[in-house]
Amino acid sequence: MDKVERAVDDIRRKWVPDGRLGVFDISIAPNVGAQHAAPLLSGVTSSRDARDALRRLANEQELVDIVQLIPDAVGDPAAIVTAALAPLQSEPKISAARVSEVLHGEVLDVLERREEWLRIRAPDGYIAWLPAGYVATGPADWAEDWRERATARSLSADILTTDGRRRLPTGARVALRRGVVELADGQRGAVAAGNIRREQELRAEARHLALPELAQKWYAGAPYLWGGRTEWGIDCSGLVQAVYAARDIKLPRDSDQQFGAGREVALASDGAGYQAGDLLFFAERGRVSHVALWAGTGRIVHSALSRGGVGGDNLFGDEPRMVRMRDNLVGVRRLG
Repeated sequence: MDKVERAVDDIRRKWVPDGRLGVFDISIAPNVGAQHAAPLLSGVTSSRDARDALRRLANEQELVDIVQLIPDAVGDPAAIVTAALAPLQSEPKISAARVSEVLHGEVLDVLERREEWLRIRAPDGYIAWLPAGYVATGPADWAEDWRERATARSLSADILTTDGRRRLPTGARVALRRGVVELADGQRGAVAAGNIRREQELRAEARHLALPELAQKWYAGAPYLWGGRTEWGIDCSGLVQAVYAARDIKLPRDSDQQFGAGREVALASDGAGYQAGDLLFFAERGRVSHVALWAGTGRIVHSALSRGGVGGDNLFGDEPRMVRMRDNLVGVRRLG
């Protein structure tokens, strides 16, 4: 059995090396249904290559193969977030860790349903679970129609509808026609506070502002929240992902994934050669765990628990936490 388990793990590492971007929930167990029956190879995976490799392994080792490829017969294949935001969790249970979140109006791929939970793929490729009550589900063409119409974005907007006031975080997606805002659940209303801007307008603005400046404009003072993506709570990689998305530059969700984006910039003890918007990466125990935006003249903009959320710091300052950050700087990357 140990040999088979190692073979299964080899398949996982080859075809689904990052569980945040793919599904590989596979187990080997005795077949209790019949005496002397072959062991069961069971579970689900989102990789067809992994599924084929597992099928070959089952044949070679005389295992009963009941591995399923997902998505497969999940019913409605698409979901749209109808709440202001929805938490993404590592497992389909309330006590599971919160790993990210999706915002109002975002379109998701549904991979699997387990009772009141959906395993989804977010627009950034992140795979996690959410309670089904946060979304509406439907066919692919229904979701695509919404995606094409939802070309406006919230900037901390409050929308007044016939059912009351709806607050939306920055980045939430809505449809806008002749001043009327359409929400993802079909409700319509007017802007009562904050702002709704068309995506192309925001992109034009983002091209004329340095990204650290944009981060401060939209998110300054936001508390730190692991897995957060909004001004109501945001983490370091969520902040970087959001401001680059304003320029239509897509980044992965987590800082260690973002470390592979763009091109390398040589490390400099005084920051020489860095440009505003460059990404500075910091590691703990050998793994990238934090990212910040270079703002120039030694300043960085980031979201950190140690500073209470989003703001600017002097990377070359004498504070103990800044000394630690300098010691943990492992790379600088430039995009665009």
